[in-house]
Amino acid sequence: MRKSLLHFTLFASLVAIPSVASAQRRVPAAESGAVIGDVGIFFPRSEALDPAPVLHGFYEYYFTPRGSLRVGLGWANPSWAQRDDEGLRTLRVAIDGVYNWERGAIHPFVGAGLAIHFLQPSRNGESVGDSETKPGASFFGGAEFFTSRTVAFKAEARYDALGEAFGINPDGLSLTAGLKKYF
Repeated sequence: MRKSLLHFTLFASLVAIPSVASAQRRVPAAESGAVIGDVGIFFPRSEALDPAPVLHGFYEYYFTPRGSLRVGLGWANPSWAQRDDEGLRTLRVAIDGVYNWERGAIHPFVGAGLAIHFLQPSRNGESVGDSETKPGASFFGGAEFFTSRTVAFKAEARYDALGEAFGINPDGLSLTAGLKKYF
């Protein structure tokens, strides 16, 4: 009986070693990915637009543990100042380069990217008039706060620069927070 228990313990230990080793893998790791969902507030540079909610979704691929590329989609619909029923719906399709530092459970990061912005005036939630498509650049930074080995709370500040559209400058700062899931 004692010999059977010893063999079982040895077998269980050998089977468990690879799974324990993989559980210790740190994220982010090279050739890993993550999905991100953010919500926040967009603060337009132009006084012609009011601050508005913003939504972002991203997929991020890590080439190295510190360097990644992320593609994403963002949405905002700031209203024209003094005209709450009219806005400037913005859809942003972006590709960003990101660099992060590991500081234990906190990972600060910075990045920059390029985006295509699809701009459409709206009234009472409906599209009106012509749309414009503008290229733009963005610069951002923030931090991830790990809540588990593969999930992090993320806070980010992003400035989008895209030039004039519809007679105003829709550049602005977005402050967002969200969740990031590594896999």
